[in-house]
Amino acid sequence: MRSLDRRLWPAFLLGGVAATLVALLLPRPADEWALSGVEAGAGLAVLAGIRRYRPEGALFWRLLAGGLFFFALTHLAGPRGPGPLVDQLALASAFLLVTVAMVVRVRACSLPVNRRANLLDGAMVVLGVMAGAWPMVIGPVLAERWHHPTPAAVFGFYTILTLLRLAAAAVLLLAGNPRNRAHQLIVASTFLLFAADAAYAASDRPPTAWHIAAWMAGHLMIGAAALHPSMATAERGADPETLSRTRLALFAALTAFYPLMTGLSALPRMAGGPPPDRPPPGDDGLHMFVLPMLLGVGVSVLLVLRMGMLGNLAQRRARALDAALREQEALRAELEHRATHDPLTGLGNRAALTEALTAAVAHPRGDRGWLLLVDLDGFKEVNDTLGHPVGDELLVALGAEFRRIAAGGLVARLGGDEFAVIVPEGAAAVADELLSAAAREHRLGGHPVRVSASIGVLALDDVDDCAEALRDADVALYAAKAAGRGCHRAHAPQADRTVTGVNATERDRGRNRSATGVG
Repeated sequence: MRSLDRRLWPAFLLGGVAATLVALLLPRPADEWALSGVEAGAGLAVLAGIRRYRPEGALFWRLLAGGLFFFALTHLAGPRGPGPLVDQLALASAFLLVTVAMVVRVRACSLPVNRRANLLDGAMVVLGVMAGAWPMVIGPVLAERWHHPTPAAVFGFYTILTLLRLAAAAVLLLAGNPRNRAHQLIVASTFLLFAADAAYAASDRPPTAWHIAAWMAGHLMIGAAALHPSMATAERGADPETLSRTRLALFAALTAFYPLMTGLSALPRMAGGPPPDRPPPGDDGLHMFVLPMLLGVGVSVLLVLRMGMLGNLAQRRARALDAALREQEALRAELEHRATHDPLTGLGNRAALTEALTAAVAHPRGDRGWLLLVDLDGFKEVNDTLGHPVGDELLVALGAEFRRIAAGGLVARLGGDEFAVIVPEGAAAVADELLSAAAREHRLGGHPVRVSASIGVLALDDVDDCAEALRDADVALYAAKAAGRGCHRAHAPQADRTVTGVNATERDRGRNRSATGVG
């Protein structure tokens, strides 16, 4: 924010406050002329803000400027003024322009999907304020003018516009950005002007100095808002479908406003007389009691509907959150599965094997189980002659058979045509079944396919870690291949060691470490 922008709007506001204080000391009608000057100055400030900041929603500010100029024309009425008819036309135009401006601003700050919620909030404000103001302001004035249609219609026109403007300000407070200084000033101005208008209507007297001071301050706030840099954007605030603190405070105020104002209006009658400066209501009970009660009921009904909307939304969002959490959990499980499983066969991969081996080696010796490394013989020829799709089908088929054979252990595909199996016991029998499954003929892609397998067998009790297990099992696997393929060999850490069920006559004497056949 530039230095001049930071100083411009507070300087205008302070200057206007000084003018307001001076106006309080002026005799009539000079004070109203001062009010007219302040309103015209505020209108010029709005035009200056439009020219300086070039806002997105310029229509809102132009309508406000027009309303301020019409307000200024209104307060020039008098012996030297434009006359009562022009005065009334100017006042009606001012109210209409400012009200339309507020509605335009609310639409600019509201998403289309949220306008129903904003409309319901505005309706609650209109009915709530009308119900609360009826006993002390609206009802007595209408009762007094009920038999004079024109004054009653004029009062009703201004009342409706004032309530609409107040409702728009409340929705702007909820739908707009609460930290936007221009919005803050506009909303504060609307509430202040409403209070001044209500007090003036309730008094049924010419405006006092304090009425004029309130009107001046309210219009000065509009000019100051237009000179603040935040006037350039119609920022959106909280989601109208959430129960923010501001919305909760508004609902509470609307709930308490009607009974509070009804109680205050009853105090003069409880003291022994009608309200001052107003005729007794006579038989106008419909105006004074029934209609306010119906308005209060309407506010309660709308409040229940609004809370129901928020409750339904909370349930929908809770269900959506639950679905999102379940989807996230499923995605996490899928990612974990992909990280530890072979995408072709669905078997475990090298990571799963490493994890299982680490866990097995951590057990006490005698309870670690066996590791079998399986390498298919003749698989490359299948790929070269029949194609990789047939080779993939063979891997899938053999993977399923291996998993069935080693149902109590882990089967993993390490890549290519190499598999690993961890079983708790019976390594020799499992190795024989694996060899039989690998040698069995499979019909794939319309072709008979036959391969064999070589298997290295390792007792996990003989190793200290995962890397050593894989290395020694690999040594046994190559011993099986060197023995003519289609067989299995068990790794022995010492040349003279015998393993239960191992055929010592099939020892591979050509290596530093011997490998003996498992019987």
